Amino acid sequence: MGWNSSRFDTLETRIRESVAGKRHVIDVPYYIYLYDPELEIECLKHIKALASRLKREGISVEIISLSSLMVDALQSFGCLDPSVLKNEEKVREEIAKDLERELLKEIAKRLKEKLKDKDVSHCAILTRAGSLFPFVHISSLLTQLEGTVHCTLVMLYPGNKEGNMLNYQWENIRTYYRGEII
Repeated sequence: MGWNSSRFDTLETRIRESVAGKRHVIDVPYYIYLYDPELEIECLKHIKALASRLKREGISVEIISLSSLMVDALQSFGCLDPSVLKNEEKVREEIAKDLERELLKEIAKRLKEKLKDKDVSHCAILTRAGSLFPFVHISSLLTQLEGTVHCTLVMLYPGNKEGNMLNYQWENIRTYYRGEII
């Protein structure tokens, strides 16, 4: 499966409509863009070009790397300290449980702080969602942001359908039902 230009054009149209205040059909201006995980680099290339086009037209847009937010969160938790890394294999299950519980909260807190003063005329594009796998469900992250983040939000989602990040088959998947899946 190659790059789908038509779907990407639809995403661009939705973003343009939202930042112009013309998308009142959905409750929250959140868009989940599905793409084949093997096309990660291709997707990032297209997103960077889109952001450049929008900026040239005077549209407020930013790209936020979820992997960078995750690394910052891990550093703040002390998980990247040499002593923790040295013993990580011994406490892996405990760390995994802690991350499943705390990483979502910390990343959501950082996004809320970063985007708190932005309205629908600003577009934030969240990249590298696959880096959060398997500790953070994207649907849970979007739920945490709802009601606080009011800008146009695009989540790049590396999977074949929402709930199957990186095409991994999950059981008991919670999906985010309010954003538009493209």
